[in-house]
Amino acid sequence: MSFRTFVAACLAGAALLAAGGARAEDRPADFSGAEMIFCRFPLAQVVALDGGDAWGVMYADTYGKLHLLRATDRGWKLEWEITNLGAKVRRFFFCDLEADGTMEFVVATVSGRILTYSMETYASLWENLEDRYQSIDAIDVANVDSDPQLEIVFIADNRLQIYDGATKSRQWVSSRDFSAGELLIENVDRDPQLEIILNSGIILDSRFLNVEVEWDKPFGDRIAVADMNGDGFPDIVGEFADYSIRVFDVYSRREVW
Repeated sequence: MSFRTFVAACLAGAALLAAGGARAEDRPADFSGAEMIFCRFPLAQVVALDGGDAWGVMYADTYGKLHLLRATDRGWKLEWEITNLGAKVRRFFFCDLEADGTMEFVVATVSGRILTYSMETYASLWENLEDRYQSIDAIDVANVDSDPQLEIVFIADNRLQIYDGATKSRQWVSSRDFSAGELLIENVDRDPQLEIILNSGIILDSRFLNVEVEWDKPFGDRIAVADMNGDGFPDIVGEFADYSIRVFDVYSRREVW
């Protein structure tokens, strides 16, 4: 089965779940069923359109192209495509990057490009032309400081970097090399600030940008956070290529499962 056929099958299932047996003209813009289907796929994401009155699915294909499909009463309609990235997609986000009330689309490629687009007009807004990289290995978007806008946190050319979401200027770059295939920004200990979590087994404090934890083994090929033991603090849940699962308690500094 080709990737395009696989996506089409998922979209068909999502449409059935969203419809929920209602007539097309009565069906609300409810995409919870589609989110349930696509939440496992890192390069496919459900997105609200038209201020939440409609919805669609954005996905990246194996050729480095992005496709946004709009859900309509008559099926799926191609809403928007990005075909000039020149490399495979590393990750993408829908977020209010500049904290101005408008949604942006942020995409990073494996070859070192970061681009932002308006979700209102689909126009290109910015690209990292002044700071060129050979590769981007991991990326996340979150508010890691005291200003209202988000920050883009990523590993490019083995250095951890932070860009301001409003000015697009580089706020910080690490002096040492880091390696990771996945990066998350979450609060996994008792202090109020977020942590930068690398799946390679390293955790940094997002305020002082010092290494808090450096485990002797990776957290997993894919990672997520959840309070697995009910102590009120999220744990790191790692999934490995052999489908094994491990759980790490950051506060206690131990592997709990």
